Amino acid sequence: MNTETMLRDGMRSLAAQVAVPPMPEDFYDQVRQRTRQRRLVSGVAVLVLAVALGTGLALRPPGGAGGRSNPVGAGSAAVGLPDRLYVPPLWTATVDQSAPGVAAAIFGGPATTNNWDEGRFALVAAGDDDYRVFTDFIYTEPGVTALLSPNGELIARNRTVRALDPDRTLSISLPGDPVAFSPDGTLLAYVTGDDGPYDDGGAHQQSRIGVYDIERRVEIVSIDDTGNRDQAAVALSADNGSIAVQHSGTVRLYRTDTARPAAYATIPLGTELLAGPAAWLPDGRSLTTVHRGSGETWRLVRYDGRTGERAAAVDLPALPGTRYVRVIGWRDDGSAVAVAGVPAAGTRVPDLFGDSPWIPDTAWDTGRVRLVALTPGAAEPTVLLETPDGIADLDVAADLAVAGQFRDAGRPDTGPLRSAFAVTAALLVIVVGAPLAGLVARLRRRRIRTGTSTAGGGDG
Repeated sequence: MNTETMLRDGMRSLAAQVAVPPMPEDFYDQVRQRTRQRRLVSGVAVLVLAVALGTGLALRPPGGAGGRSNPVGAGSAAVGLPDRLYVPPLWTATVDQSAPGVAAAIFGGPATTNNWDEGRFALVAAGDDDYRVFTDFIYTEPGVTALLSPNGELIARNRTVRALDPDRTLSISLPGDPVAFSPDGTLLAYVTGDDGPYDDGGAHQQSRIGVYDIERRVEIVSIDDTGNRDQAAVALSADNGSIAVQHSGTVRLYRTDTARPAAYATIPLGTELLAGPAAWLPDGRSLTTVHRGSGETWRLVRYDGRTGERAAAVDLPALPGTRYVRVIGWRDDGSAVAVAGVPAAGTRVPDLFGDSPWIPDTAWDTGRVRLVALTPGAAEPTVLLETPDGIADLDVAADLAVAGQFRDAGRPDTGPLRSAFAVTAALLVIVVGAPLAGLVARLRRRRIRTGTSTAGGGDG
């Protein structure tokens, strides 16, 4: 027997004397299962990362990362009203989150609100296609209870006035709700209210109309309005020397050079309304109302601003099929620039007001809004801008509209992702990823158990 054979036999003898360590019957199955679980965890981690990245890419702001728009007068886009408005998606940044600068327009309606953001309305910048939103709980109608100054630099709503340009610090608290900027944007009229009862038990709607000097930050006019049970309509003249106030079916005219003026003229109305914040003609000697005729056809009516007497007929085209009309400015050729509500498809003329005047709010069944020019001698209005369906309220920078400053609308930039949507995206990854990982793990364990059972059966 050679040495190699003796060594092999000795090693086998020693190995036979060593006790075999106890091992579970499914040891190898457990090893395979742990290996598969580690691979599963790695796969789920990759999946969650992919979902997170995909969510971020899907919700990224179009046109770049967003932020403040170019200041007016700079950038590649011409300063002006865009020739097309977009309804901003739900993840659009708020004005507080990313200030857009000077605005071209504010707009809202069913297309901008939802069950989570009932007060949501939008803003588009004048110098670029930056879109931002306001998301208060209570909706304030652009052009009615949310007002854009004629130059687009200020917004007045919820009893405050604030600058839209982040480089301008301006925030003013008002004692009432804003109702009209002056044509030059230096004054702002507002309406206060109280809860005192009338003799017949009815509640006060408004109690006082004030005129506030924005630059001096002081109230310069206060007009008693306690007897007015309807929503007020107010218009300041271009020279800031006169103010027209609609009290239900009456327009009263006041001077603004006295702190507590008395009306110097009264205009009784039929189915008419004060024409809007620019109801006064630029010369300050005339003002206009809008008359509602049959078929929702509206016409401008002119009055002498000194006596309140009705003047000669206005040679401006009528606005047929319109829910409301609001004049926001006048051009040198005598054209009136106005915002007009278009009825929603399939709706009919509301009859519940009869012959009584009223102040349109969001108006009944308004489907969209047109910005129009009413040119003397023209057969019909010229449409300058029309909103998408679902936009019932619109206010624009009147200076841009009157000057005819429009620009080609580019790709909308909705700014950085709203924090609420960033959190929602993260929660979505967790809510979807965790159950998905558990489901995959259960399926894996079921396959392992099934495979082990099958293998055991085959050995028997």
